[in-house]
Amino acid sequence: MKRGLLLLVSFVLGFNLYSQSDTSYIHTFGGIQDDGCKQIQATPDGGYITIGTTNSFGVGNTDFYVIKTDSLCNFKWSRTYGGPLNDEGFSVTNTRDGGYAFVGFTDSYGAGGYDVFLVKTDGLGNVEWQKTYGGSNWDFGYSVQQTNDGGFVICGLTYSYGNSDGDVYIIRTNSVGDTLWTKTFGGQGYDVGNQIAVRHDSLYIIAGATTSYGVGDTNAMLLQINDKGTIEWTKTYGGDSNNFRFNSVHLTPDNALLMYGSTDSISDSVHSNSYENEYFLKTDTFGVPLVAHDMDSPQEGFGADARQLADGTFITMGSNESYGAGQLDFHIYHLNSSSFFIAGPTFGGVKNEMVGSMAFGKNGDVVFAGSSNTYPTYSAGLYDVFIVRVTSTNLFGGYDTVVTRFIDTTQWLSSIPKVQFKVGVTVFPNAVSSLATILVQGSDFEKYAYNMYDINGNRIINNAPLNSIGHGQAVAKFERGNIPAGEYLYEIISNGSKKVASGKLIIE
Repeated sequence: MKRGLLLLVSFVLGFNLYSQSDTSYIHTFGGIQDDGCKQIQATPDGGYITIGTTNSFGVGNTDFYVIKTDSLCNFKWSRTYGGPLNDEGFSVTNTRDGGYAFVGFTDSYGAGGYDVFLVKTDGLGNVEWQKTYGGSNWDFGYSVQQTNDGGFVICGLTYSYGNSDGDVYIIRTNSVGDTLWTKTFGGQGYDVGNQIAVRHDSLYIIAGATTSYGVGDTNAMLLQINDKGTIEWTKTYGGDSNNFRFNSVHLTPDNALLMYGSTDSISDSVHSNSYENEYFLKTDTFGVPLVAHDMDSPQEGFGADARQLADGTFITMGSNESYGAGQLDFHIYHLNSSSFFIAGPTFGGVKNEMVGSMAFGKNGDVVFAGSSNTYPTYSAGLYDVFIVRVTSTNLFGGYDTVVTRFIDTTQWLSSIPKVQFKVGVTVFPNAVSSLATILVQGSDFEKYAYNMYDINGNRIINNAPLNSIGHGQAVAKFERGNIPAGEYLYEIISNGSKKVASGKLIIE
């Protein structure tokens, strides 16, 4: 497959947030369909590597989308990995041999349904080996790290093992991806591991969310697991409302833990959230809170990543509707060591900029990566990979922004027709006696609801919402109530009008 490219002329936009000025550099990458970034990492050569998902390129439907850049975020190469169905990338780690490992999930390969998908490449992105992990139901990989013995540790979510509503899924492999052990953690609700950090040779920290433990509906969660697969401790963090989750975890210079996520669970005389907002928490080495901050804002906000700098201050990254040019924009906070506000620039256009993660370059730059559908300023079609590079950790000042758009023109293989993104749906149990779960695997960018019809075509449930649980998944509890036994048809509706999937539901 040949790869063509077109580099568009750079242009300048003014972001006059404060009286002092600086320069930021925005780089976008992608094609005419949806292309996004979930994680960016600095590489040993001073550049960056990104992992996400593309609907523009590859061998069918969606594939892992990997972009390698130099230290200034200029394009060096890109690769796709996957098969004819849905394959989505979430996490990347540098490997000790100069290559990379990427994790996500696949519907193209594996045991059945979705499976965890681990791809190992050399330093140029050429595949050395790939492995799948999971059972007959749905299994997802969301974060990967390499261990000191050259192996890998992965966390995510499984519906194949543990309890049926989803458990944290932890996989430990050797250096060629063979499974050494697996572990699940969870209760009768939904439990997910969103990111894993390696503390040292024998300990891993996983951050995520749980509906099985804690107070309220969804609680943020930390767990520590050793290299034998034994869970040493768990902590939950929650409030008085519905949703509280951690999306990232990092070790701080003083050996503490730093998490960033989202919540609508903080409500007191200072904070009264009617929307989901970004949430920052630093704990000691055992998960005991030290510093916390709810980034209270009048509209939706989603927290993705946070880091502590050598001077004790913090930089956080989220998407927020309350500030910026319109809809969701990148919102960057610089906080002092007590988590009080120093500065808060935004980056983005009139539509949505969805956050992925941040990284720190060897040259002192900070980069923030995700996806944008602001067309034509940033996006070439639908969503494109969106990277903001600032030349200092000092985030004071307004920004004159230099924008460089790179249109990746890789063509589809002629033997495989291009298809639209497929939405996966499962209902469990099916047949239903009293209560069932409807689970959708779709897009981060869409909201889902469902209708239900009897065999005569009468609609008995209309536009019932499914609640987003992250990573493109949405879930609803179906209560049978007084509905008679028999066969029924459900249909999944996206964004209020578009039918994206349907199937049979049996009530016994």
